[in-house]
Amino acid sequence: MSLRALQSDFCAFLRKDSATTLASVPTYAQRGLKVYHYAHRTTLADALADVFERTHGWLGDARFASACRVHIASHMPTSWTLADYGRGFEQTLALLYPDNPELADLAWLDWSLREAFNGPDSPEIDLAALTEIDWDRARLSINPTLACRRVGTNVALLWQALEDGRSDPPEAQILSTPAVLTVWRQALMPRYQTIELAEHAALLAAKNGASFGEICQAMASSAADTDAAAATAGAMLGRWIAENVVVAIG
Repeated sequence: MSLRALQSDFCAFLRKDSATTLASVPTYAQRGLKVYHYAHRTTLADALADVFERTHGWLGDARFASACRVHIASHMPTSWTLADYGRGFEQTLALLYPDNPELADLAWLDWSLREAFNGPDSPEIDLAALTEIDWDRARLSINPTLACRRVGTNVALLWQALEDGRSDPPEAQILSTPAVLTVWRQALMPRYQTIELAEHAALLAAKNGASFGEICQAMASSAADTDAAAATAGAMLGRWIAENVVVAIG
């Protein structure tokens, strides 16, 4: 048997739920296989539990452990660090619990907050320099840690209740109007916020290189009151700057 075939067999063995023998491994080494099997799966399950603490709290021990087993069986580590292992766990939960969309939303929020914490630093804008900006042509640089997800559940309320350790968290609910959950890091603190679809569209336009003037025009074209749309755009920009969502203007 080639080394590649042996490695492939061993990886398949590690993905299985229960330890079994491998015909390609000599008899004298069979006893150690269970040790490798247990250590591998326990390490990955611990990594998931560390990142998805609030999801774990919502699911409970038994269901979370079951979800971990399913995820481990279909997702081998592909990075040099276990910090990357939880990527895609929300998709596993979406497949396991299609009638409970809040679970995938919670897992995405857990993961995105951790990624934001580990993300690159961003400068704060010099407010004094803003007086010289040509706002019609100004282009906004968005915080590189910003992540967005369209959600249909009250995931933000659920996550905060779990974070606060409440014994009576609210029930999962479907939103009457879909919203977008945003995650980013301000200074050293990961943050999250639910925003409306119009604001998300403005963020996407900014990330794609649209000027602030073009963003304002797009908002005005879809509003009944153009003056109100201009005021909304200005207030939105002020909040983005204050919250470090926008990290540079040029």
